[in-house]
Amino acid sequence: MNDIPPYPLYNRTYNLYRLSPLHHGDTPLLADRALRTHAKRLKEQLKGDNVRGVQVDFASADDTAKLGPLEDCSWDLLGDEDAWIDHHHQLQDPEASQLSPLTEVRGVQVSLEYEKQSYNAILLRDLRSAAAPDGFSSLPLLLVKMPGPIRQVFLQYLRTAFDAHVAPLRLSSTFITGSMEIYFKRLSASTSTQSIQDVVRQLNVQLAFPNTTTLLKHVDVTIAATDVPGFVTRGKHVRDKPFTTALSSYLAKHLALDISHSKVQISRISCNSFHLGTERLKLAAPDTLADTSFSDEGGASQDASAGQLAVEEFLTSLLREAAGSGKFLPEDLTVSLRDGTPSSTASTRTGRRKRAVSGAAATNSNQKRTRAKSQEHGKSKDADEEMDDL
Repeated sequence: MNDIPPYPLYNRTYNLYRLSPLHHGDTPLLADRALRTHAKRLKEQLKGDNVRGVQVDFASADDTAKLGPLEDCSWDLLGDEDAWIDHHHQLQDPEASQLSPLTEVRGVQVSLEYEKQSYNAILLRDLRSAAAPDGFSSLPLLLVKMPGPIRQVFLQYLRTAFDAHVAPLRLSSTFITGSMEIYFKRLSASTSTQSIQDVVRQLNVQLAFPNTTTLLKHVDVTIAATDVPGFVTRGKHVRDKPFTTALSSYLAKHLALDISHSKVQISRISCNSFHLGTERLKLAAPDTLADTSFSDEGGASQDASAGQLAVEEFLTSLLREAAGSGKFLPEDLTVSLRDGTPSSTASTRTGRRKRAVSGAAATNSNQKRTRAKSQEHGKSKDADEEMDDL
């Protein structure tokens, strides 16, 4: 059996955008027929076909010649990782009569297949938020991995086809550090079978000084993997943000630098688990639990590893930040903030089976799983770039 393609949220660098509710009228956006229609229309625009007698030419030949012709454009429903794995197992099973429908839709994935490269975008929704008004669908978080000219056509299509407002999602320093704290909280919990040192590893924090000076662009602080748990421990007296508190004290003492100052921003945090900047994100696929994992409290079996729970909680926070209801937004931008970081939708469901990561079969919690490689079109895709230019 061929390897299952990796779950699209992982191991790709995305630009972050926020979307207003999408207007689609009486035709449900998530219906197969509607998705096929939008895929066809977007493909026509990207190929520069004639639309009502008007030639659509979004970019010069030099911008797209290296990609080759656009071979396919698809809009597909996206479920969770379990659904992704089951779906591709059914595709590869010749005895499977028909594909099972998704029981829970996480969003929509837009895929562009060029002759020499593939790109995608993901529109995600918050399953626990209030339903959108009739004729609208709320998918507030948009992740886009496309080159500039193609990305602009895609964003413009969303604006015109759904009468939607699309804007870059710029994350604050508070959100970026809070995301790191989510990982530390999960990994240091008594039920965690994973350690901060093994999951997070080396940590890089970038400090920026916008509108302050042109002489100093940013300062990079690197913390070795063996020292990261010590920072968390030293800041334990502050319940919500132990790492940030310890880092602030360290920099104030050794560099006389106050990171709480309004002119100092934490513009990026990078580690083994994720790379998160003000407008870009790359998530690493979390390690799964061993086949048999027990918590320290009563020996109850766990459904997901601490790393998986951290990813789910982080994505929920990011979704609500995009929707304008996140806990890290300034108070004057929202009427009512939720108390604490929202818990994951998946982690609250009863009877939830242990999740596998696509293309991987972890035999124990200490072993790294083998990443699945996509074999579409008979060749493997190029590895994603790192976020060095973020």
